[in-house]
Amino acid sequence: MRRLLVVLLLVAGFASVASSAEVYRWVDDSGQVHYSDRPREGAERVDIGSAQAIETRVPERPGTAAKETEGEDEKPFRYRKLEIVKPAQEEVLWNIGGELDVSLQLQPRLQTGHRIELFLDGKPVEVPNQGRSLQAHATEVFRGVHVLTAVVRDRNDRTLIESEPRTFAVQQNSILNPNNPNNAPPPVQPGPVGSP
Repeated sequence: MRRLLVVLLLVAGFASVASSAEVYRWVDDSGQVHYSDRPREGAERVDIGSAQAIETRVPERPGTAAKETEGEDEKPFRYRKLEIVKPAQEEVLWNIGGELDVSLQLQPRLQTGHRIELFLDGKPVEVPNQGRSLQAHATEVFRGVHVLTAVVRDRNDRTLIESEPRTFAVQQNSILNPNNPNNAPPPVQPGPVGSP
């Protein structure tokens, strides 16, 4: 509380100094307009006025006000660890056919009313059992570098813990690769004996 009071007093002090600052304007020989906080020969004082403050409100989603008042007394549960176990960090996956299995580790276990959300490149991935499973399966994961993250949320949609982003790559063998044995030219068949 004392820390907050000190911060508020410092902010108020800086605000009063900033509001009392004077600004001067002048035009140089090439027609360039200059501004400064120091007076100069030929400069005119500029009246800044006071800063305008606008009060804004964040719009509420329908139905969240009742949920928030119900859970305000609750202290959010603290998880110690949420980790993406599979795929491994910077792992290169070959020829997965667009299918990716994901495994998570959560300590302690998932509490009632909480759910796991999984995101692949920022897009949600369905987590089985209404978001209560530590295993998931993503489809349409094609060639390239991808980022996977996991989040645990409570019934009031508060984020309780978030995993470190997991970066991995998907590679696919190319049929155009000259080193692919399937792309080698057919062997030359010897002709009949005595033919040119």
